[in-house]
Amino acid sequence: MTFAKLPIGRVPRFNGVATLVAIGSIASVPLLTACFPRWASRLVLPLLAVTSVGIYLTVPDTERIIVVMVVVGIAAAVCLRAAVVPSPQVVAAIAFVMTTTAILDSGGRAVAIVRAAGCFGVLLAAPIARSLDGLRTGAPVERRPALTTLAVVHCVVVAWVSRGLVHQRSLAVVIPGVGGALVVATLLLLATARPVASRP
Repeated sequence: MTFAKLPIGRVPRFNGVATLVAIGSIASVPLLTACFPRWASRLVLPLLAVTSVGIYLTVPDTERIIVVMVVVGIAAAVCLRAAVVPSPQVVAAIAFVMTTTAILDSGGRAVAIVRAAGCFGVLLAAPIARSLDGLRTGAPVERRPALTTLAVVHCVVVAWVSRGLVHQRSLAVVIPGVGGALVVATLLLLATARPVASRP
């Protein structure tokens, strides 16, 4: 089953379900992304760059997200080289722009919006894992997964959501597929977290 792309610049029409999914994504994705652990903040822009590629690969219309993808990619490269760490407010603003762009490029389809939200991967899973780990241990010693683990898990989730689910047209398949990937990512981060000695 194929869908025609909308004319460039045209805002898609959303049905009731797509509207609810869009509102939920705009409300939750930037908020969770802003809570990404500060100790891993040097990774946040590269992870967002990977997310933008995933969104580009999973939405039916790409004329807006391709611009965002290029800008975020350049910003990630510059900030990584200059060791610049964005504030949580900046991270939330970037996530908001990316989510809104994905919604506009979704063709009004709820499944595309869900897949785009799922492309935030570890940026959503890491804050949840940190909160769950604190509840589980109740200890003052912080536990962290390795930065490599964050990067690898993120890339795997983005690849699954953007390519593995790209041909699925039913929310009954896409929501469990995306939700399951995020649950697995959260569990992996919990399982690989190790105690970090506190600084004096």
